[in-house]
Amino acid sequence: MLINNFKINLSTISSGVTATTINFPISMNFELVDNSRLIDDKFVKHETENAINSIFDYEKVRFLPVKFNLENQLDVNSHIDNINYILNLDGVTNYGGLGFSNDDIKYQKLAFTNSFLNLLFYDSPNPLTQNLISFNTYYPKLNISDVSLIPIKFNVSNPILNPIGDAQGYYLYDYKDELKIGDTKYLYMRGSFKNAKSGKSINLMVRDMAYSIDELMSKIYTRYILSRTSTGYYYAIDPTYNMENNLNNVTYNGNNITVNLFKLKAL
Repeated sequence: MLINNFKINLSTISSGVTATTINFPISMNFELVDNSRLIDDKFVKHETENAINSIFDYEKVRFLPVKFNLENQLDVNSHIDNINYILNLDGVTNYGGLGFSNDDIKYQKLAFTNSFLNLLFYDSPNPLTQNLISFNTYYPKLNISDVSLIPIKFNVSNPILNPIGDAQGYYLYDYKDELKIGDTKYLYMRGSFKNAKSGKSINLMVRDMAYSIDELMSKIYTRYILSRTSTGYYYAIDPTYNMENNLNNVTYNGNNITVNLFKLKAL
C-alpha cells in the first residue's frame, strides 16, 4: 500500500504562528487493511478443490471376442466361438514333458490343478510406462485317463453356445468410460505359465526363437484391439502385430482363434 509521508519541522514555523495548513489530494487510492475476502475467494477455495479427490468411474464393461477382417478391422458381426492358447515350452508341448504323470491328471492332484496360465494385459508395450489393466487366469481341465501326452492347451469357449465348456477368460473387461462410440484402443498381453509340479514360473513370448535383450522386449506381447460401437463392446486378437516372415502367433480358423505362446529365450 502506497502512503504519502508528510514531515513537519517545528523549527521552520515562525514564532507566534498559531495555525499551519497541510494540503491533501481530493482523490486518494486505498485498499483494505486485511485481505480476508481475497484469501477466501482465491486461496481457500482453490486449496479446498485440490483437497477433494477427482471422480473416476471404475465401472467395467465386458468385451466380446470377434473376428479380425482383411481390412485390419473388427468384424462385430462375426463372433468367436473358441479361443485356444497353446504352449510350447522350449520343445515341451505336453504335460508329460513337464513332469506330470497320468495319475496327477487322472486324479486331479493339486500339482496339476494348481498349475495355470496367467495373462496380463497392459496399456502399453513399454515396461517403463505401462499400466496393468486386467489379467486372466486359465487352469487346466481334463477329464480322460491317459492324458500325460495331451498338449499344454487352454481352451475357452462361448458360454452361450457351449454352456458346459470353460468360459473363464473368454471375455475381456475394461473401464466403461475408456471408449466412446467409434473409438478403439490397444491392450498388450504378456503371458506366463505357473507349474505347481516343479514350482517354476515360465515367462512366455510370441516366437520360438532366441533374441537379444534389445529385440526381446518387442517379442513378448500379443496385441488385443478393443472397440466400441453403437451395438456394444468388442475385441479382436491382432494377427498382424509382430508379423515376421508372414508368420504370427495368432491364427484364425473359422470362428476359432489359436494363440501360440513359447518359452522366453534370450541370447
